[in-house]
Amino acid sequence: MDFIVGTWSFCYDAIKQGEEMFRNQTNCMDTIEKTINYIEEDEIYGPCIVGRGGPPNSAGYREYDAALMDGATLRFGAVTALRGIPNAVSVARAVMERSPHSMLSGEGAGLFAKGQGFISRETPTPQNTQVPGGGHDTLGVIAVGQDRNLSVGVSTSGAPGKHPGRVGDSALPGGGLYANPQGAACCSGDGDEILKFCPSFHIVHLISQGRSPQDACEEVVQNIYRQNKHMEIAVIAADIKGQYGACSTVQSWTDPLTQKQYPGFPYVIWSKDLSCPEIKVAPTIS
Repeated sequence: MDFIVGTWSFCYDAIKQGEEMFRNQTNCMDTIEKTINYIEEDEIYGPCIVGRGGPPNSAGYREYDAALMDGATLRFGAVTALRGIPNAVSVARAVMERSPHSMLSGEGAGLFAKGQGFISRETPTPQNTQVPGGGHDTLGVIAVGQDRNLSVGVSTSGAPGKHPGRVGDSALPGGGLYANPQGAACCSGDGDEILKFCPSFHIVHLISQGRSPQDACEEVVQNIYRQNKHMEIAVIAADIKGQYGACSTVQSWTDPLTQKQYPGFPYVIWSKDLSCPEIKVAPTIS
């Protein structure tokens, strides 16, 4: 890999533990899947609204949304409202590679996953009322390979206490993520509002027109802020030139694992030239 960008500071350990793999890995999809799996499969990340420990819906079940997109080919795979299978990004990849479809949802996603050998490991649980912040923290990862191919993936357990079957922006192409041969983007925040703006598509479209990822992120977030000053959105992006960018409307954010407070949206960057990943804070639009 040339570099990796991830949303929120809590993905630091997932990226750090994969450093050696990244230096030798050439497949962007493998890189993204393994990085996201690290968080999905560890209950400690539940307060981050991702994976096995994430908050259940109003019926007491966890329903996961996840997606992957390959920039070079535009291949896309997603699952939404997938019940009881926390490594949802791996199911999304299976949809992309082993089915004639691009997105499966609810019961159908579950039937497909079980047919592919994935195991449902959950039973109803009481609602978790201890989730900090607004509960909108989608994990997103962008990987850019040495061949300048890039891919993007996302995963979330969704808004705490959501209605069964609710789907936010995360796994929707153009909404929570998008990639083409020139760039990739993904976002996190209030999914019921974000999906109205298709921000990831707009960011990548601007990159394709020659804008830098940073400029593209800022322009799209500014445009959204003009129309809705009350929603939370955070975006990251990258291009095949090796540039990346980020922007948000987040004024401050406390990492639910470390309790460290950041003056905005913290994201993680790793590149082959860095000795270890770095946490940066994106510019805030307000």
